[in-house]
Amino acid sequence: APARLVRVAATPAGGPGPSLRTGRTALPVRYGPGHPALQCVERNGSVRATVGTAPPEQAHEWALARQWPADTVHALCAVLRSRGRTLGVVTFLRTSGRAPFERPDTTYAEDVAARIATTLDLAALTRETRP
Repeated sequence: APARLVRVAATPAGGPGPSLRTGRTALPVRYGPGHPALQCVERNGSVRATVGTAPPEQAHEWALARQWPADTVHALCAVLRSRGRTLGVVTFLRTSGRAPFERPDTTYAEDVAARIATTLDLAALTRETRP
């Protein structure tokens, strides 16, 4: 069965800031075939994507087609796995003012993803064991 991904938090576009609940929890995000987040789940590993040297209009369309902020030009998706189960994907995005993601970024993202997955898994276990 295809992966069912649900967006639960997002960092505001336009600048750094805390992650915020989207207010639309439990609504699946309908990513198109070949979306980096879906590739990440299918491969069970990180996926980097970039618009490359496309003109601004094409870069804008590329980002919006992936349901990312319009100024996104680089992305890195890391799978959230805990105890052999895939829990989801965390996606890191960059604008044109930043360099594309490289291998050290992937290593860092995978470490962050492992911590997020462990935290989510522990929270679910805690909810299950409460009377």
